[in-house]
Amino acid sequence: MADKSKVDQLVDWVDERTGVKALMDEALNEPIRGGARWAYVLGSALLFLFAIQVVTGIVMTLYYVPTADHAHASVAYIQKAVPGGALLRGIHHYGSSAMVILAVAHLAQTFLFGAYKQKRELIWVIGVVMLLIVLGFGFTGYLLTWDQAAYFGTKVGTSIAGEIPVVGPIQQKIMLGGTELTTVTLSRFFTAHVFLLPLLLALLAGLHVALFRKAGPAGPYHNRDDNKVDRFFPKQVFFDSVAMLVVFVTLVYMAMKMPAELGPVADPSSDYLARPPWYFMPLFQLLKWFPGPWSIIPTAVIPAIIFGALFLLPFLDRKAERNPFKRPIASLALLLTLAGSVGLIFLAKHQDRNNPEFAEKLKKQEEEMHAFFQAPFEPQIIGATTAMVGADGVGAIGAAPAAYMESCADCHGANGEGDADLGPPLTGMSAKPRRTAEDLYKIMEDARAYDLKKPMPASFPDISEADKRAIVEWMLKLK
Repeated sequence: MADKSKVDQLVDWVDERTGVKALMDEALNEPIRGGARWAYVLGSALLFLFAIQVVTGIVMTLYYVPTADHAHASVAYIQKAVPGGALLRGIHHYGSSAMVILAVAHLAQTFLFGAYKQKRELIWVIGVVMLLIVLGFGFTGYLLTWDQAAYFGTKVGTSIAGEIPVVGPIQQKIMLGGTELTTVTLSRFFTAHVFLLPLLLALLAGLHVALFRKAGPAGPYHNRDDNKVDRFFPKQVFFDSVAMLVVFVTLVYMAMKMPAELGPVADPSSDYLARPPWYFMPLFQLLKWFPGPWSIIPTAVIPAIIFGALFLLPFLDRKAERNPFKRPIASLALLLTLAGSVGLIFLAKHQDRNNPEFAEKLKKQEEEMHAFFQAPFEPQIIGATTAMVGADGVGAIGAAPAAYMESCADCHGANGEGDADLGPPLTGMSAKPRRTAEDLYKIMEDARAYDLKKPMPASFPDISEADKRAIVEWMLKLK
């Protein structure tokens, strides 16, 4: 007998210590009741998507800074300056939407085929929990760009969460880390998005697969091919591999053709018109029909009914029948729920397009987003950005004007925080009715004309009128 190659010897050495050959044999030779099918690829595609999100997310965290004053700049750096960063972020961006679509499709398929029956109750329940986690990924990840859409969209979302009776206010305070969106909020969302939710989803996915392996595939609902049995390898492996390739190519294509959007940095003082991500749009549309105290219906009652029914489904439906055509009420309920959700999304978009006030505002916001997106990356000057995070919870407002940094920062601080020996703080100017924009401009023109505790130089001959106006506008945003 010929001597084994070095590779075979290494494999044997690892197998003696891990039992990897037995594990591979068990995984690849799993019997598939009813034979391998394209209908079974959704679960594998979801696991593949989760792996893509983990890998792309880890790479982006090498550049991302989860603070209100640097989060947006770090995302812009990834998008505009890091080689391959736009592609990486685009894959992650579209991957999050793909996970929602495939998770819903997988759950709907399992529901229609009655695959939650025959001792598969726990597999179904864990799947419903994983769907909630996938939606949690979308909610927590949305804020991390810290642009206008993310900031105000999350503000609306957390406000809706706060409307839920009893637990709402506490829930909202835990999410925000206070009463407003601040660096603390960003840190909490980042921790949940990058650490807590991935860990929880990985554990549940492992348990989901283990229970599925124990119960075995449910097989076709019509039972005509019950006696046919294929092994997982090679036919189902081929089907799954093709599905994964299609998913990956689609994500790359969309990331290249339609790069992930990024708008201007969040300005808490603006009147930005917020809209949620598409998968939360049905709830947003329902809120229009249930204003004020009735908002509890779309925020708490309807979601509780839907997910409560999903959790209890395998325990309520104990009949052996799995054919969707012989379960018309269940099949119709699913189709109406999905069609209603899609219809609400299109209705919300339609109303925005046909409301003159909203349409004009949204168009202007989109133009501002495209203008920022197309502009080249500008390195952030550390110390020249303002992210006043305190009791008032105001977030980043943008870089101080260059003229301010050259002529004013030495006395008043790079962020307008002031210096005990040289100059007072400039924060909170908008809260002082005696200090209007014109007042501030005149102070810079002739400081002696105002009764100041610490007089400034009589004039600023090196600062142009336009620069003075820019400094005044910046000061009035300081909180």
